[in-house]
Amino acid sequence: MLVAAAVIVVALLAIGTVAYYEFTTGAGNSVSSPSNTYSTNLTLQPTRAATTVNNPTNDLELRLSVNTSSTTGVSVFVDAFNPSSSTVDVTSANDWIVPLTGNNGAPCGDDTYAQNPTVGFAIAEGYYTSSNVTVAKLLDLVNPSITYSCSLYLGYANPTGFLFQPLSDMATSYGCDQPRCMSGNASTGLTTSSWAPGTGYWNQRGTFISLPRGTYTVLAEDEWGDLVLAYFTVS
Repeated sequence: MLVAAAVIVVALLAIGTVAYYEFTTGAGNSVSSPSNTYSTNLTLQPTRAATTVNNPTNDLELRLSVNTSSTTGVSVFVDAFNPSSSTVDVTSANDWIVPLTGNNGAPCGDDTYAQNPTVGFAIAEGYYTSSNVTVAKLLDLVNPSITYSCSLYLGYANPTGFLFQPLSDMATSYGCDQPRCMSGNASTGLTTSSWAPGTGYWNQRGTFISLPRGTYTVLAEDEWGDLVLAYFTVS
């Protein structure tokens, strides 16, 4: 399931050889920020590009890292992180910018229902910004022909809030519906490593399709209305 005759390179944008990430916060701010610089013909071998946005209303950080390789494809990790040295009490919001499903997001999470994870991500073919990402056609990263075993996760049973541990993405939920909140601390981290192939996507018949050449947008978001966008190309 490798991308035939293709290599994955970081997207080069209008500002030259500087790759950048765009992010918005739940407070309504938007900014484009320069990040790592690459030469125009550099193929990404196991190299991680990461970006973070801070939400001033709850003091959490939404962190996104994208790891690209011409042999293994694209892997994504996203989490909500407490950068403070103190425990942070955060009220649930369920304020997603881009609705995700169990097909284009994670197999065990669906933002359109009450029992949702705290973070999510997806990949869209094409270049999108915060002004038009809500109309992006998201790729199905989950194989519809497989039944996934979904364990309890941090957002299970519609909690009213979370207690985030200091300097951590680990949190405890409280105020759940039924039967009860997930016991103990759990990470908000979400990654493709265990279920998404990284070199393509699935159609609804369960057929795997390699990523065509072109530009792709990786979007990561959390339930507090934060959004981070990153880009890569397949050439």
